[in-house]
Amino acid sequence: MSARRLVLVALAALAALLVCCSTDPGDASISGAPPGFDGATEGDGGSSGDGGSSGDALPPASQPGPEVLFGSAIQRIVVEVDYAPGAAPYTGSAGRLGDVWSIARDNLVAVFDGAKTLDLPSTLAQMEQLDDVTGTEFRVEDIVDIARRHRGQPSSGSVATFYVIFLDGKFVQADGVVSAQTLGVSVANTGIVAMFKPVIAAAIGSRGTTTTTTRFVEQSTLVHELGHAVGLVENGVPATTPHHDATHAAHCTSTTCVMYWANEGASAAADFVRTYVETGDRLLFGPECLADLRAIDARTP
Repeated sequence: MSARRLVLVALAALAALLVCCSTDPGDASISGAPPGFDGATEGDGGSSGDGGSSGDALPPASQPGPEVLFGSAIQRIVVEVDYAPGAAPYTGSAGRLGDVWSIARDNLVAVFDGAKTLDLPSTLAQMEQLDDVTGTEFRVEDIVDIARRHRGQPSSGSVATFYVIFLDGKFVQADGVVSAQTLGVSVANTGIVAMFKPVIAAAIGSRGTTTTTTRFVEQSTLVHELGHAVGLVENGVPATTPHHDATHAAHCTSTTCVMYWANEGASAAADFVRTYVETGDRLLFGPECLADLRAIDARTP
């Protein structure tokens, strides 16, 4: 095994130490979890991907932690979005909400209190289809390997980047179980987010929801995972009030916050976004999580 291959294996294992998931809470089969558990887990690592492609491994340490991310040294936030064939993100109009990607944009602006330049795509022309990403099952190390091969701009200097990949498949948990409930995962300390399109489509389709609601649910899942990626809740960003749901790992106890553990499940997701669809409100974070973010803003130079 080459030295480079060994490095990738080690880094994939490190990245798998903590994976925050959004899942359908209606199934109790997630890692032996009790009914209602949404699948936020601490994984145990594993083997890497094929290791035969070009590009350097992305070490978890390359992603700035919250103390740096929210500081003045980081001036620009870049979100890179790729997708596998058959897993293209929803784009275009979301009814009265306007462009569907404005949901993620407005929430990221709120996360950073408008203090940083934000680069976020909103059309498929600004995203990239990855024709070499095939298969229907993806482990943490597979997701990290896709990022290693295709992430165009790792975080560096005054720029912090997040890499989002939409996959035409399902997530394989650390115990080897293929999850039919996981909508998305955020790989700790990497800025990597994976979205599982078939699960999203099946979850929403089972509710018979409208196109606007379907698109909003996909965006709310993305906002949830990006929330984990920046450090919510007690995931690097300390809670300033007692709203951390210790039972469900890095989640919020407020049912009206996107970081609430059940708001990314099939039935709860449609109910959660319906109010926003009806009112046109696009801010999904609750006041408790926003207060945490403003507090870390104040303490970082």
